[in-house]
Amino acid sequence: MTKSLYFKGLAILIAVVLLIGGLIFVNRILRGDAFSKEEAQHALYGVWLVRDIQALDFGAFFYDTQRQMNWPFLHSWLLSLFFLIFGVSCTTARVLSLLFFLLSIVLIYLISLRFSNRLGQRIGFVAVLLALTSPLMVRYASENMLEGLGAFLFLAAVNTYLVCEENKITVEYIFLAVLIGLSIYTNYLYAYLMIPAFLVMTLVKLGPLFYEGMQLQKKGEKKALDFIFWAYRKLIVLFVILVLAGLWFSVSLSRKLLLFLAALFKYSGGERVEGFWAILTYYPRIIIQNLSFSPWLGLFLLLSLLVPFIAVRYRIVNRLYFFVWTVLLLLTFTIPSKSPQMIYIIVPFIFMIFSAALFYVLEKVEQKDFKLVLAVLLILLLPATLSIPQAWGLFFPNHPSQNMVQVMEYFGATVPADAKIYIPINIKHLNPETIEFHFRSSKAVVSCDFPSQAAGVNIKAQGANEYFMTVDISEGSPYTENALDDSLYRWNAWLAENEASGKIKLVSSRRFDASGVTAKVYTKI
Repeated sequence: MTKSLYFKGLAILIAVVLLIGGLIFVNRILRGDAFSKEEAQHALYGVWLVRDIQALDFGAFFYDTQRQMNWPFLHSWLLSLFFLIFGVSCTTARVLSLLFFLLSIVLIYLISLRFSNRLGQRIGFVAVLLALTSPLMVRYASENMLEGLGAFLFLAAVNTYLVCEENKITVEYIFLAVLIGLSIYTNYLYAYLMIPAFLVMTLVKLGPLFYEGMQLQKKGEKKALDFIFWAYRKLIVLFVILVLAGLWFSVSLSRKLLLFLAALFKYSGGERVEGFWAILTYYPRIIIQNLSFSPWLGLFLLLSLLVPFIAVRYRIVNRLYFFVWTVLLLLTFTIPSKSPQMIYIIVPFIFMIFSAALFYVLEKVEQKDFKLVLAVLLILLLPATLSIPQAWGLFFPNHPSQNMVQVMEYFGATVPADAKIYIPINIKHLNPETIEFHFRSSKAVVSCDFPSQAAGVNIKAQGANEYFMTVDISEGSPYTENALDDSLYRWNAWLAENEASGKIKLVSSRRFDASGVTAKVYTKI
């Protein structure tokens, strides 16, 4: 590929990425709902750290870093930097995820270029197009979650690995080890998936090299030195990863180890899948249903993982096969919880493998009859056109004009600044973590627990200046299925009982018709 063609393709890619990024920012981030429970938790970690930085309290910074044990601190460090520069908000947090998504798109293109000098650019553009229209990838590009960072690290590590194969500079192997090791500081699951994936890839290459080593007497000393140096650099990677793991687990080892094992081998969110066949087919079904805007294309994504002979045509694809299948097998047979987001970090590799398989097939059929190329494309594209509205909806979603952001703004504007607020609600976009994030700068004392006195028992003893906030959700509201437990029902029953007995009164309410929600504020009589 000529330099001019390379830069032209890169310029087109950057233009497309900026356009799609702008659509996601305007239509999904700026118009997005309040944080979900997990989004808010990640955001709160960043809030802790940015407050420590602003106060120049490095002891507190270290403490707040170390107490992030369920999800280690790398994401929160980066998020606190974003908060420091752009201010603390839902938008700022989600833009960080968008940035990782856009950088991942660029890496998909750059890795694909290595497949073939002649077709690498085309393979890259098809893989990028699939990634930009993937419901799973676009979703996490607009949510404050760890998936974007995990996928970016995996892609960056693979790109560095491919560079290392072409060069003999040891420092690149150190950089590769750091990228792999950073998975430990991002999410225990990612470390569990990424490190074995690279280990398997290394062991697969070691086999032929050990055989070659047995023939060293016939091939001379230079070959022996090359082999020893290659093995030495691989050992450097292992050493750096062990050092990074040791640094993290050196503090609170027993607790972190228990959390690590619990995160992997206990049911902790996601779906509980029963039955061998259901477990075996879970992720194949996810690949078909969730990875592409069209289930028809999703079927071909899955089929592309079953035709490893394309690795003969595109050498680098065999690396991607090992990464993808190592992760899929680990997720299928060793992780009891199942969830679409767990395979997010290998989704870009699946798109690249499919794109390479597509051009392999097109090359083969073109040799026989060019009309067959058109037939293959029609088979792929015509059924996929039925799902175009779904692809359109990714970038132009039908958001209600009102959501829980406006509800919490109403609560904040209604109660006094120094009030004691009770709001023990746990629904998807109105939960203790989301509420804590929204009221992070308020002087009001916010409690997400029920008042200490039982319903109807001496409520006046609770103290002065106390307010009780809730929402009523109408039938047909987009929030009807968002309950995470029965807390909203119990809270509204508590409020109704105490209002009926004359212990509290309704002081304000507002109907949000667009979202089917009525927000209410009570106080004591």
